[in-house]
Order: sequence, then structure tokens, then C-alpha cells
Amino acid sequence: MLLGYLILGHLLGDFIFQPNKLVLWKMRSKMGTLVHAGIHFILNPLILLPFIINGYIWPIGAAFGLSFAHFWLDQAKINYELKHDKKVLPFLIDQLLHLLAILLIYFFLQNLTLALPTGDFYTIYTDIRLIIFISFLILSTTVVEIYFFQRKREKNHSAIFKMNPKGILIRITVVALIYALFMILTFYARGNHWDW
Repeated sequence: MLLGYLILGHLLGDFIFQPNKLVLWKMRSKMGTLVHAGIHFILNPLILLPFIINGYIWPIGAAFGLSFAHFWLDQAKINYELKHDKKVLPFLIDQLLHLLAILLIYFFLQNLTLALPTGDFYTIYTDIRLIIFISFLILSTTVVEIYFFQRKREKNHSAIFKMNPKGILIRITVVALIYALFMILTFYARGNHWDW
């Protein structure tokens, strides 16, 4: 569950809470990259807030480590992109390095004993299926759109990023249907009961 939330935090910070204006600011100034890293620093503790409320302080340290790494990884990618025409490969390598940073933080946190209060909210909060569903929605919509945009940028340097609502809607529908099918199969495989 913890790894899922760290990945979800990255997806939200890099793709949902990074508007085009911030991307352009990052290309012009390190201050834009610093603001982007700051968004990650705020977002990760917010996602892990139930642990902070329960007395854990490690989410703040994890957020700082991830934000620090995020700043330098993004800055390296930007410096490379400004000097080269390649856009897709740096985008993919950047995302892979962010994932490695998340896995490194998770490696240090995986042996912690994590306890949350009981209650309906925490039952939903700790449901890995919800984390996976939201992550797949982000991957199938925003991440795919940015990947296609990076491919377009390699051919046309003045390309402007615009979301394709029809493509996004189609991908959301496909992900939702596949996920619903997965949930139905899980329901029947467990003997017609939900295992919350």
C-alpha cells in the first residue's frame, strides 16, 4: 500500500498538478523546477496524512527526499532537452529514474510497522484497489497524452501541448471497463463476497 501511495503521489505531482505554464516556467528558470519540487513536497505528506495524524513523522522525511531527488532529476532532463532534439527518450528515462527514487525511499520504509486507526475512511484509504485504479486512470489519460506530445515535439519544436478529450474519454472508458471486469472476476473468485 505504501509503495502504491508513493507512486500515486508522483503521478499526481508530475501529471495532474503540473500545468503547462509550470512546464514552460521550468524550461526558463530553476525557480520553476523548485516550485514543481515544492508541489511534490506538499503533495506527498497530504497523501500520507493519515499516518502523520497517527503520529508518524517519516512521511515528511520521505517527501523531502523525493522532492530533493525530483528537483535534480527534472533539472538534468531540462538541461538535456535544451541542448538536444530528443524528447521521448529523456521523458521515459526521467520517469524511470523517478520510479527508482521512489523504490529507494520505499526500501528504507518497508520494514516500518504501520498502524492506522480503524474506521470506514481508513478501510477505503488502505484499499490497494483504489490506489491502483486511480494510478491507472492517470497513466491512461495524462501520461499517455504527454508521451504523444513528446513524440510530436521531436518533429515540431514549437508544438503546444493540448489534451485530446476524445482520446482521454476513450482511455478512461477502457480502463474503467477492464477494472470493473477485474473486480467482478475477483468477486466471484473469492466466493461471491468482497474482502475488505
